[in-house]
Amino acid sequence: MIKEAFKWLVSTPQELRPWWKVIVWWELRRIPVNILVGCVGFISLLGFFLFITLAHELKPGEDAVEPLVLLATPILFNIGYTAGWIAELFLRIVWKERNPVIASALLKLGLSGSLFCALMPSVVWFVIWITRSI
Repeated sequence: MIKEAFKWLVSTPQELRPWWKVIVWWELRRIPVNILVGCVGFISLLGFFLFITLAHELKPGEDAVEPLVLLATPILFNIGYTAGWIAELFLRIVWKERNPVIASALLKLGLSGSLFCALMPSVVWFVIWITRSI
């Protein structure tokens, strides 16, 4: 089931699509991608809090995260997501030949980068906690 969902997420039609169908393709995937990145980000945030606590890094009264960053992250992610279909439309103008894999490649690249950024804080603090524990 997960494999089929991912296949749908990154599959692009082989025929040349008009500009508005490019936007529709991206927007149909916005909510599933937001849910995926949001879930991974939430799990990573829990891990971040756990590992920073276990590393005994926070002093009493200190915050682990700036609350405005937590509010800005989904907004910045969605601006970046919108840049995906803008980039696809731009690349279609620059490369005159038909290339049906542009959308899929851009989505995979953006999704990989977003998941990497979401996981980075918890991975860094996990490594810090492990190295301090040894």
